[in-house]
Amino acid sequence: MAGKAFTHWEKRLGYQPEPSEKISHLPDKVVFCLAELGHEATLALYDLVMGVRDLGPAEKFHYLGSQDKVKALDAFLFVLDQVRFDLMQRLGWVHSLAADLYPLVDLASRNQEIKEEFSPTVPLLVKSFQREKGLWDRPGVEQDPLVRSLIPEALEVFKQRL
Repeated sequence: MAGKAFTHWEKRLGYQPEPSEKISHLPDKVVFCLAELGHEATLALYDLVMGVRDLGPAEKFHYLGSQDKVKALDAFLFVLDQVRFDLMQRLGWVHSLAADLYPLVDLASRNQEIKEEFSPTVPLLVKSFQREKGLWDRPGVEQDPLVRSLIPEALEVFKQRL
């Protein structure tokens, strides 16, 4: 499964993951590239989610049947979220990620099962970060949209660190 999932990663990202590799083990540069979601990163993530389902390379996504396409897209979005949450964790902004427990291959192949068994689905903000950003005192703010709204800022801060 991992062989098919990571076949083109070296060419697309300059990095070849091990079969049981977790997102947290990926180099910073690769995590940033995936989180930023440029063309090659998009193809690499589609290679992953399609490879674990034996659906072919990323370029065949548009030719999939509707049911396979929806499953691949759902897995793609789940893995992308986990990559971005990992990037935020590397900045010290969040904790409690599914990606800390599951290898990339599992995140891509068992995304529905992992979503159902892992809680919280969106990581928790670190309390010191909440206070620093003045997020602690905002009444009625929901955690999930708040964390997601921080992704663009996290990408910019991480880029500067690289």
